[in-house]
Amino acid sequence: MNEYDDHRRLAVLAVLSACLYGVISWLSPQFEFDSPVVERPIILMLSLFAAAFILYLFAIRSALRAPQDGRLLKLIVWSALLFRALLLPSVPIQEIDIYRYLWDGAVVVQGISPFRYSPEQVSAARASPTADAQLATLARMCDEQPPLAEVLRRIHYGELPTIYPPISQAVFAAATLTTPASAPVPARVFVIKCWFVVFDMATLALVIYLLRLCQRSVGWSIAYAWCPLLLKEVANSGHLDAVAVFLTTLAIVLAVRLLVQLRRSPQSTLRVTAGATLVAICLALAIGAKLYPAVLVPLIGGVLARSLGWRRSLIPAAAFVLVTLLVVWPLLPADPAALARGEPASDQPPIPPSAVHPTLPEASVVGDPSLGIATFLSRWEMNDFIFLIVLENLKPAAEPVDGLAPVTPWFSLLPESLRRRIVSVDSVRVGIDEADVPFALTRAVTLLIFMGLAAWFAWRAAVQADAAGFCEAAFLTIAWFWLLCPTQNPWYWTWALPLLPFARSRAWLAVSGLVLMYYLRFWFSYHWPGAPVWGTGYFGVTFFDFVVTWIEYAPWFVWLAVDSWLSERAICERAKSYLSGQYRRKRADRAD
Repeated sequence: MNEYDDHRRLAVLAVLSACLYGVISWLSPQFEFDSPVVERPIILMLSLFAAAFILYLFAIRSALRAPQDGRLLKLIVWSALLFRALLLPSVPIQEIDIYRYLWDGAVVVQGISPFRYSPEQVSAARASPTADAQLATLARMCDEQPPLAEVLRRIHYGELPTIYPPISQAVFAAATLTTPASAPVPARVFVIKCWFVVFDMATLALVIYLLRLCQRSVGWSIAYAWCPLLLKEVANSGHLDAVAVFLTTLAIVLAVRLLVQLRRSPQSTLRVTAGATLVAICLALAIGAKLYPAVLVPLIGGVLARSLGWRRSLIPAAAFVLVTLLVVWPLLPADPAALARGEPASDQPPIPPSAVHPTLPEASVVGDPSLGIATFLSRWEMNDFIFLIVLENLKPAAEPVDGLAPVTPWFSLLPESLRRRIVSVDSVRVGIDEADVPFALTRAVTLLIFMGLAAWFAWRAAVQADAAGFCEAAFLTIAWFWLLCPTQNPWYWTWALPLLPFARSRAWLAVSGLVLMYYLRFWFSYHWPGAPVWGTGYFGVTFFDFVVTWIEYAPWFVWLAVDSWLSERAICERAKSYLSGQYRRKRADRAD
């Protein structure tokens, strides 16, 4: 077989993939914000993405078998650009987070903190005069720019201030400044998506560089470049995670480069300290874009401290703490003591009573810039599996409504009496509302599990002091953080994609395809809003949570467990064979 057959096969796969993304972009207007939800072709779209994912798996195989040369790299990169260009003009499919980004950017450009006012406060100020000068400025901005008023109308959870940290806010503001004030909503969406795609392609460049640093096949870059999930969530849906992923990958690349340099030859103290400080600053900026990179602090800090020594690690550690505090400061409560007493944290007007979300705490009516983040961390749950199993076995059964028995998950096995005892004891112990105890307790359990795993990954990477091993540990840390989260949104899995080439088990490749099943949740909620699905006794969303998530995750966990067991067994066999050979050689030497 000609060595360039795989190049030609990859080119064919690129053409077929481009056709699929072209069709997806053409069909996307059926997902306009005000389009009838029952008419949205969700199943068709998922089928197209499933087909693209199958082509993606074949493409990875061809890219790894092809000659690892410049021709291969050009094909991967230019095809990746083409796929993104096809999806950039498309309407976001079943996603509306981008409207919050557009609003936040406009608020920042006005010189006002996006953490100060919720969108519903601005809507209320438009309806009736307000004495608050900044709030009046935002209301007047909507009147002067009708597209922004439309953006404001489309924001989800408008009763909450923004949850996105300052570095992301800077990108939102940059997108606003590069968009004409008179631009309609679709043009604004297009511009901000272009910004995210720039960060996305910059991450691809970092992935290619990282593979070369670790002496891995550059063909592995296709695992990031052509991933259908990434294309859906960045080029189509326009999720800001592209910014945080770039900064996180940059920090990892700089750390790996430093490790490689230290391994090759001794470095001067000044150069090593400067390199480690740059890693620390990049990681802090990543946290300022989205908080999740904080889970890598033990790994990166531990590996660098072991490689550099504690003394040379003090300046990087101080730089990390300083920059992190700087970029998260706007998210912190203005007056924690006042919030604890239930008093306003600032002089901003309260959210109108009709707009207050029924599940929010009483403190939601005060000026707390951390309210959005706090609510997200303490109440949000979506598309989860491990967290769901633990939670549903701690949550007491709900009371009957209108004589109807509550829906009980089939996997809820803990006795009701024990659950009520746990909840009542813990509510007294921690001093929170009894209804919030199961979620908080599940958070604590999954956090402890994650902390144990993260410590193990960090220790193993520090002992190995190997670049590829460090990247594998970083991947596993992010991957297990996602798997143990209560919010396993598909776009959160893009956090792990730059490090996917370092995953030992091929089961991880399947996650990017399986997680797209999340969008079935909308389909079930639209078509079975108040009727049992297929006679199961579960309504639309409940059917997804209690049935579909098991189809999405359970077989995959079995695959991962078996694959990991076989891999560890093979490693043990190789180690045993090596030690046996060493023992036989020593005996032979003694006999001679």
